[in-house]
Amino acid sequence: MDGEGRRTLGAADLEPALRRAFPDQRFVVVSNREPYEHVFEDGAHEIVVRRPAGGLVAALDPLLQAVGGTWIAWGSGEADPEVVDEQGRVRVPPEEPRYTLRRLWLNEQDLDHYYYGYSNQFLWPLCHLRPALTRTRYRYWQRYDAVNRRFADAVLEETGNDRAAVWFQDYHLVTAPGYVRAARPDLQLSHFWHIPFPPLEVFRIATQGRALLEGLLASDLLGFHLPLFCDNFLRCVESVLGVDVDWEQRAVTREDHTCYVRSFPISIDIEQYREHARNVSNIRWERMKRRYVPDGGMMGVGVDRVDYSKGLEEKLKALDLLWQFHPELRERFTFVQIAVESRTGIKAYDWLNEKVERLAWGINDRYGTDTWRPVHLVKESLPVERLAAFYRMADVCIVSSLQDGMNLVAKEFIACQIDEPGGVLVLSKFAGAAEELDGAVEVNPFDPEDFAHRLHEALVMSPEERSERLRRLQNTLRSIYDWMAEIFDVWGRVSRGEPAPLSEADHWKRTR
Repeated sequence: MDGEGRRTLGAADLEPALRRAFPDQRFVVVSNREPYEHVFEDGAHEIVVRRPAGGLVAALDPLLQAVGGTWIAWGSGEADPEVVDEQGRVRVPPEEPRYTLRRLWLNEQDLDHYYYGYSNQFLWPLCHLRPALTRTRYRYWQRYDAVNRRFADAVLEETGNDRAAVWFQDYHLVTAPGYVRAARPDLQLSHFWHIPFPPLEVFRIATQGRALLEGLLASDLLGFHLPLFCDNFLRCVESVLGVDVDWEQRAVTREDHTCYVRSFPISIDIEQYREHARNVSNIRWERMKRRYVPDGGMMGVGVDRVDYSKGLEEKLKALDLLWQFHPELRERFTFVQIAVESRTGIKAYDWLNEKVERLAWGINDRYGTDTWRPVHLVKESLPVERLAAFYRMADVCIVSSLQDGMNLVAKEFIACQIDEPGGVLVLSKFAGAAEELDGAVEVNPFDPEDFAHRLHEALVMSPEERSERLRRLQNTLRSIYDWMAEIFDVWGRVSRGEPAPLSEADHWKRTR
């Protein structure tokens, strides 16, 4: 139950939710990332299955196992071609096949231009308000659109003449829905955009802005995390396409087709994280204490990809000031930053990775002793059970995003607080989660001194206030299954021609 007496949904609730929305239609998911990779183990000939990390993948997989259907994605595993049929299909999961994974093959140039190029050197920095980092190359756009057309062709092949509901995921697949709608206007299409959508003043940088907006409008239901991102999108539609927007309904009608735009803040599998937190072994607990807080001090944690949107530099600079302003915290507060390298080979990411390492080294050089290291930089992706142990042990968790669609680390930390009085969430006001969660210590990562003062406030907070803040945070936490069920409900109504209700989050502006 959440704080308002509502039962948070679990995986078992999703199948009936989808069946109510689409009782006699096939279900198709389309994403860049696949739910299962086949790889060669240690260079040998034996093929093993790996499940890529990711909350959405983890949540959608059991849904497709329950209802069947098809998942279309890039075949990224080195052994993927060895296990598919002539059409690139394989039944998954391998131990008990329940649905079809249709793989698309991308060559090196596809990845360079579609993925690393247009998706991550243009759309990603554009949407995270870093226009100076955008790289515009026409060949990037050409290949991006061509790969999107291939995803659309795969959808058409997999659906055949069947009725189907097709759910596109994220910024990698903007133009694909338009190609699908042109060929099969009877299919029910939805698209969820997992990152921020920029304001008009920034979006106008996109030379291909019209094509991007038209691709997104091809869906019947378009979802963003926040009402702000919906508004940004609709203003771009008004200005760039010159189309009237129904602001009451948050809908756009063009050529007898209506796209409804709604906000659905994504979440996590709450019970999964709570269960892992409860199951932290005494051996692991003592080992972590000996390594990070051997003398019983306080510990903070941060979990981020090394990405310029995450505010890692700003976080480390604030920590530097914290130990400078409050020398009494030296040897009493240790910070563990899990920093997973991302998109290596893109200069902006390589430079940031080097800078983060230099900042951490500088802090440790200034304040460290023979027996104490202020900052532990963990440069590896950790499994959920190890993350849960860090979250549970931490006195504070710092989320310092400069621009973030949601940020699920904040929610993972909250779910793992099973002890009294619990840890304190220090949350950037620029993370989407700050719009939803009540009870965090809010910070402005662009103001390092104030950031440091807020960190100190979190560390010296009374047990009573910590407990009260945690109660409020946990009361506002919804599950990823609530998120999907609400999308299916609205999408199903749209597909039946019924009035499309505003989502729960669409009302935030009226009540906050």
